[in-house]
Amino acid sequence: MLRKPTKKELKVILSALRAFGSEEFLKDNEPLVLDVIIEDGSRRVVDKDTKGRIRELYALSKDLAKFLELYKLNYVHAGLKVGEVGSRRFRFSLEGSFYLVRKNKKKVFVNEKGEMLFLYGRDIFAESVIDVTGDVKENDIVFVCNVKEDILGIGKARFDAKRMKDVEKDRVVVENLVDRGEYLRKEKTYRSF
Repeated sequence: MLRKPTKKELKVILSALRAFGSEEFLKDNEPLVLDVIIEDGSRRVVDKDTKGRIRELYALSKDLAKFLELYKLNYVHAGLKVGEVGSRRFRFSLEGSFYLVRKNKKKVFVNEKGEMLFLYGRDIFAESVIDVTGDVKENDIVFVCNVKEDILGIGKARFDAKRMKDVEKDRVVVENLVDRGEYLRKEKTYRSF
């Protein structure tokens, strides 16, 4: 069953929201946690004290949360999965990144060719990078965006922002972790980074 986050989980969530300028998220949405475990490729809901569990964070509108609480419906899933809560950090899901990241923090903007390749699961080459916003360091998780500022997916920077445009054009500068093309390829749509 979905449950309210513990104080420790809420602290991790708030820290991540502050880092990405999305504090207003909790004003409009009710965060709820679902404890799951993955065995043999399938997800199963578990007790919150089970070892090896993953704590998935779901966002529900305040009205939907009140409705579910009022009628005490027997539900397991509701709302939108926005990420996973770890013991020290919050990992965004693909939909969570699109939903939560409003400010220009750690974004890599790519041209049309880079957008197409990224959506096919490829990494980002230096020649495709148009702009980098935020204080991107090597190995940081970044949000890959097109020129319209749509979030295409999540990647891992191989260089810091200053070096990204200075490396050879055929070098990979952002490793593809997950992209919106996953929905068509039906691969890792539930993973968080």
